[in-house]
Amino acid sequence: MIARTITAERGVFEDRHPAGDPQVRVLIADHDGLARRMMQNALQEAAGVVVITAARDGREALELACYYQPTVLLVDLALPPAGAAEVIRKILPVVPKIRIVTVSATADTDQAALASLRAGAVGHIDKDVDPDQLARLVILAADGEAIVPRRMTMPLLELLREVPDGGWRPLRSALTTREWQIVELLAEGASTECIAERLVLSPTTIYSHVNSVLRKLGVHSRRDAVAAAKRLRHQEALVKKPSTEPGEAPQRIKPLRAT
Repeated sequence: MIARTITAERGVFEDRHPAGDPQVRVLIADHDGLARRMMQNALQEAAGVVVITAARDGREALELACYYQPTVLLVDLALPPAGAAEVIRKILPVVPKIRIVTVSATADTDQAALASLRAGAVGHIDKDVDPDQLARLVILAADGEAIVPRRMTMPLLELLREVPDGGWRPLRSALTTREWQIVELLAEGASTECIAERLVLSPTTIYSHVNSVLRKLGVHSRRDAVAAAKRLRHQEALVKKPSTEPGEAPQRIKPLRAT
Protein backbone atom coordinates (compact mmCIF):
# COMPACT_ATOMS: atom_id res chain seq x y z
CA MET A 1 0.00 0.00 0.00
CA ILE A 2 1.30 3.45 -0.87
CA ALA A 3 2.38 5.37 2.19
CA ARG A 4 1.09 8.93 2.35
CA THR A 5 1.44 11.97 4.55
CA ILE A 6 -0.54 15.19 4.59
CA THR A 7 0.55 18.81 4.62
CA ALA A 8 -2.07 21.40 5.49
CA GLU A 9 -0.91 23.85 2.86
CA ARG A 10 -0.14 21.84 -0.24
CA GLY A 11 -2.05 18.58 0.08
CA VAL A 12 -1.25 14.92 -0.39
CA PHE A 13 2.30 13.63 -0.74
CA GLU A 14 3.23 10.07 -1.58
CA ASP A 15 6.29 7.92 -2.06
CA ARG A 16 8.56 9.06 -4.87
CA HIS A 17 7.76 6.40 -7.44
CA PRO A 18 6.42 3.13 -6.04
CA ALA A 19 7.43 0.10 -8.09
CA GLY A 20 4.62 -1.37 -10.15
CA ASP A 21 2.24 1.48 -9.29
CA PRO A 22 -0.69 1.20 -11.76
CA GLN A 23 -2.30 4.49 -10.75
CA VAL A 24 -2.30 7.76 -12.66
CA ARG A 25 -0.05 9.91 -10.50
CA VAL A 26 -0.96 13.61 -10.70
CA LEU A 27 1.02 16.72 -9.80
CA ILE A 28 -1.04 19.92 -9.50
CA ALA A 29 0.72 23.25 -10.15
CA ASP A 30 -1.36 26.34 -9.33
CA HIS A 31 -0.58 29.52 -7.40
CA ASP A 32 -4.16 29.61 -6.07
CA GLY A 33 -4.44 27.46 -2.94
CA LEU A 34 -8.22 27.13 -3.27
CA ALA A 35 -7.89 25.95 -6.88
CA ARG A 36 -5.28 23.38 -5.85
CA ARG A 37 -7.55 22.05 -3.13
CA MET A 38 -10.61 21.89 -5.42
CA MET A 39 -8.72 19.93 -8.10
CA GLN A 40 -7.25 17.63 -5.47
CA ASN A 41 -10.69 16.96 -3.99
CA ALA A 42 -12.11 16.25 -7.44
CA LEU A 43 -9.36 13.77 -8.25
CA GLN A 44 -8.78 11.97 -4.97
CA GLU A 45 -12.21 10.29 -5.11
CA ALA A 46 -11.58 8.84 -8.57
CA ALA A 47 -10.51 5.24 -8.90
CA GLY A 48 -7.06 4.84 -10.42
CA VAL A 49 -5.98 8.44 -9.79
CA VAL A 50 -3.83 9.73 -6.95
CA VAL A 51 -2.64 13.30 -6.33
CA ILE A 52 0.95 12.96 -5.21
CA THR A 53 1.76 16.60 -4.46
CA ALA A 54 1.14 20.22 -5.47
CA ALA A 55 3.30 23.18 -6.50
CA ARG A 56 2.74 26.91 -6.10
CA ASP A 57 5.07 28.19 -8.83
CA GLY A 58 7.19 27.10 -11.76
CA ARG A 59 10.30 26.41 -9.71
CA GLU A 60 8.44 24.05 -7.40
CA ALA A 61 6.69 22.40 -10.33
CA LEU A 62 10.03 21.62 -11.98
CA GLU A 63 11.63 20.31 -8.79
CA LEU A 64 8.65 18.17 -7.81
CA ALA A 65 8.15 16.79 -11.31
CA CYS A 66 11.81 15.73 -11.44
CA TYR A 67 11.60 14.09 -8.02
CA TYR A 68 8.16 12.42 -8.12
CA GLN A 69 8.03 11.58 -11.85
CA PRO A 70 4.22 12.00 -12.07
CA THR A 71 2.13 10.59 -14.89
CA VAL A 72 0.20 13.82 -15.44
CA LEU A 73 0.94 17.44 -14.56
CA LEU A 74 -2.05 19.79 -14.27
CA VAL A 75 -0.62 23.29 -14.58
CA ASP A 76 -2.39 26.63 -14.42
CA LEU A 77 -1.76 28.78 -17.49
CA ALA A 78 -0.84 31.77 -15.30
CA LEU A 79 1.54 29.85 -13.04
CA PRO A 80 4.18 32.31 -11.81
CA PRO A 81 6.69 33.52 -12.58
CA ALA A 82 6.53 33.04 -16.38
CA GLY A 83 3.39 31.03 -17.17
CA ALA A 84 2.70 27.42 -18.13
CA ALA A 85 4.49 27.40 -21.50
CA GLU A 86 7.83 28.24 -19.90
CA VAL A 87 7.33 25.56 -17.24
CA ILE A 88 6.55 23.01 -19.95
CA ARG A 89 9.72 23.84 -21.89
CA LYS A 90 11.81 23.27 -18.77
CA ILE A 91 10.09 20.09 -17.56
CA LEU A 92 9.77 18.04 -20.76
CA PRO A 93 13.52 17.70 -21.44
CA VAL A 94 14.09 16.24 -17.95
CA VAL A 95 10.79 14.35 -17.50
CA PRO A 96 10.01 13.37 -21.12
CA LYS A 97 7.28 10.83 -20.32
CA ILE A 98 5.11 13.24 -18.33
CA ARG A 99 1.76 14.24 -19.85
CA ILE A 100 1.09 17.94 -19.27
CA VAL A 101 -2.41 19.43 -19.34
CA THR A 102 -3.02 23.13 -18.77
CA VAL A 103 -5.98 24.52 -16.84
CA SER A 104 -7.52 27.98 -16.64
CA ALA A 105 -10.55 29.67 -15.16
CA THR A 106 -11.61 31.63 -18.26
CA ALA A 107 -11.87 31.02 -21.98
CA ASP A 108 -10.06 34.27 -22.85
CA THR A 109 -6.76 32.49 -22.17
CA ASP A 110 -7.02 30.31 -25.28
CA GLN A 111 -3.99 31.95 -26.92
CA ALA A 112 -1.90 31.07 -23.88
CA ALA A 113 -3.30 27.53 -24.04
CA LEU A 114 -2.29 27.25 -27.70
CA ALA A 115 1.21 28.46 -26.82
CA SER A 116 1.39 25.73 -24.18
CA LEU A 117 0.27 23.11 -26.70
CA ARG A 118 3.05 24.22 -29.01
CA ALA A 119 5.48 23.96 -26.09
CA GLY A 120 4.47 20.34 -25.50
CA ALA A 121 1.23 20.17 -23.52
CA VAL A 122 -1.21 17.44 -24.55
CA GLY A 123 -4.38 19.32 -23.74
CA HIS A 124 -6.28 22.03 -21.93
CA ILE A 125 -9.13 21.86 -19.40
CA ASP A 126 -11.35 24.66 -18.10
CA LYS A 127 -11.46 24.88 -14.31
CA ASP A 128 -15.26 24.88 -14.28
CA VAL A 129 -15.32 21.32 -15.63
CA ASP A 130 -17.45 18.85 -13.70
CA PRO A 131 -15.33 17.09 -11.01
CA ASP A 132 -16.14 13.65 -12.38
CA GLN A 133 -15.24 14.83 -15.87
CA LEU A 134 -11.90 16.17 -14.63
CA ALA A 135 -10.81 12.75 -13.41
CA ARG A 136 -11.92 11.13 -16.67
CA LEU A 137 -9.97 13.62 -18.77
CA VAL A 138 -6.85 13.17 -16.64
CA ILE A 139 -7.02 9.41 -17.18
CA LEU A 140 -7.49 9.91 -20.93
CA ALA A 141 -4.46 12.21 -21.04
CA ALA A 142 -2.43 9.59 -19.18
CA ASP A 143 -3.55 7.04 -21.79
CA GLY A 144 -2.13 9.14 -24.59
CA GLU A 145 -5.16 11.07 -25.82
CA ALA A 146 -5.24 14.77 -26.64
CA ILE A 147 -7.68 16.79 -24.53
CA VAL A 148 -8.81 19.89 -26.40
CA PRO A 149 -11.98 22.00 -25.96
CA ARG A 150 -14.10 22.24 -29.09
CA ARG A 151 -13.63 25.99 -29.33
CA MET A 152 -9.88 25.46 -29.79
CA THR A 153 -10.05 23.03 -32.71
CA MET A 154 -10.24 25.74 -35.37
CA PRO A 155 -7.31 27.75 -33.92
CA LEU A 156 -5.33 24.51 -33.88
CA LEU A 157 -6.11 23.95 -37.56
CA GLU A 158 -4.95 27.49 -38.28
CA LEU A 159 -1.68 26.77 -36.49
CA LEU A 160 -1.29 23.61 -38.53
CA ARG A 161 -1.53 25.66 -41.72
CA GLU A 162 1.48 27.66 -40.54
CA VAL A 163 3.73 24.58 -40.63
CA PRO A 164 6.24 25.00 -43.48
CA ASP A 165 5.68 22.92 -46.61
CA GLY A 166 9.34 21.96 -46.78
CA GLY A 167 9.04 19.01 -44.42
CA TRP A 168 8.96 17.77 -40.86
CA ARG A 169 11.18 18.72 -37.96
CA PRO A 170 13.56 15.77 -37.46
CA LEU A 171 13.25 14.26 -34.00
CA ARG A 172 17.02 14.08 -33.59
CA SER A 173 17.56 17.73 -34.43
CA ALA A 174 18.70 20.24 -31.83
CA LEU A 175 16.89 23.04 -33.66
CA THR A 176 13.70 24.41 -32.17
CA THR A 177 10.46 24.66 -34.14
CA ARG A 178 11.05 28.40 -34.60
CA GLU A 179 14.57 27.75 -35.90
CA TRP A 180 13.20 25.25 -38.41
CA GLN A 181 10.74 27.88 -39.59
CA ILE A 182 13.65 30.23 -40.17
CA VAL A 183 15.63 27.55 -42.02
CA GLU A 184 12.65 27.03 -44.34
CA LEU A 185 12.51 30.75 -45.09
CA LEU A 186 16.27 30.86 -45.64
CA ALA A 187 15.82 28.04 -48.16
CA GLU A 188 13.36 30.30 -50.00
CA GLY A 189 16.05 32.99 -50.17
CA ALA A 190 14.28 35.30 -47.73
CA SER A 191 16.28 38.14 -46.23
CA THR A 192 16.47 38.89 -42.51
CA GLU A 193 13.95 41.71 -42.91
CA CYS A 194 11.58 39.50 -44.88
CA ILE A 195 11.77 36.72 -42.29
CA ALA A 196 11.15 39.22 -39.51
CA GLU A 197 8.05 40.49 -41.31
CA ARG A 198 6.75 36.97 -42.03
CA LEU A 199 7.19 35.78 -38.44
CA VAL A 200 6.22 39.10 -36.84
CA LEU A 201 9.56 39.36 -35.05
CA SER A 202 12.28 41.98 -34.93
CA PRO A 203 15.31 41.73 -37.27
CA THR A 204 17.51 41.55 -34.16
CA THR A 205 15.62 38.47 -32.98
CA ILE A 206 15.99 36.88 -36.41
CA TYR A 207 19.75 37.52 -36.37
CA SER A 208 19.92 35.81 -32.98
CA HIS A 209 17.95 32.80 -34.24
CA VAL A 210 20.11 32.51 -37.36
CA ASN A 211 23.30 32.58 -35.29
CA SER A 212 21.84 29.85 -33.08
CA VAL A 213 21.04 27.75 -36.17
CA LEU A 214 24.58 28.14 -37.51
CA ARG A 215 26.07 27.20 -34.16
CA LYS A 216 23.85 24.14 -33.65
CA LEU A 217 24.44 22.87 -37.18
CA GLY A 218 28.16 23.56 -37.03
CA VAL A 219 28.21 25.68 -40.20
CA HIS A 220 29.33 29.19 -41.07
CA SER A 221 26.85 30.44 -43.66
CA ARG A 222 23.12 30.51 -44.28
CA ARG A 223 23.54 28.45 -47.46
CA ASP A 224 25.43 25.79 -45.52
CA ALA A 225 22.68 25.82 -42.86
CA VAL A 226 20.03 25.06 -45.48
CA ALA A 227 22.14 22.23 -46.87
CA ALA A 228 22.77 20.80 -43.40
CA ALA A 229 19.04 20.89 -42.63
CA LYS A 230 18.29 18.95 -45.81
CA ARG A 231 20.86 16.34 -44.81
CA LEU A 232 19.25 15.96 -41.40
CA ARG A 233 15.86 15.29 -42.98
CA HIS A 234 17.37 12.86 -45.46
CA GLN A 235 19.23 10.94 -42.74
CA GLU A 236 16.10 10.60 -40.61
CA ALA A 237 14.02 9.54 -43.62
CA LEU A 238 16.47 6.71 -44.25
CA VAL A 239 15.95 5.24 -40.77
CA LYS A 240 12.19 5.71 -40.66
CA LYS A 241 10.37 2.38 -40.77
CA PRO A 242 7.08 2.00 -42.65
CA SER A 243 4.10 2.05 -40.31
CA THR A 244 2.59 -1.05 -41.92
CA GLU A 245 3.75 -4.23 -43.60
CA PRO A 246 2.79 -4.85 -47.24
CA GLY A 247 -0.84 -5.88 -47.41
CA GLU A 248 -1.69 -4.54 -43.97
CA ALA A 249 -4.22 -1.80 -43.45
CA PRO A 250 -2.72 1.49 -42.26
CA GLN A 251 -3.22 2.40 -38.62
CA ARG A 252 -6.00 4.84 -37.91
CA ILE A 253 -5.04 8.08 -36.25
CA LYS A 254 -7.03 8.92 -33.16
CA PRO A 255 -8.90 12.21 -33.49
CA LEU A 256 -8.54 14.94 -30.91
CA ARG A 257 -10.94 14.35 -28.05
CA ALA A 258 -13.07 17.39 -27.39
CA THR A 259 -14.12 18.34 -23.88
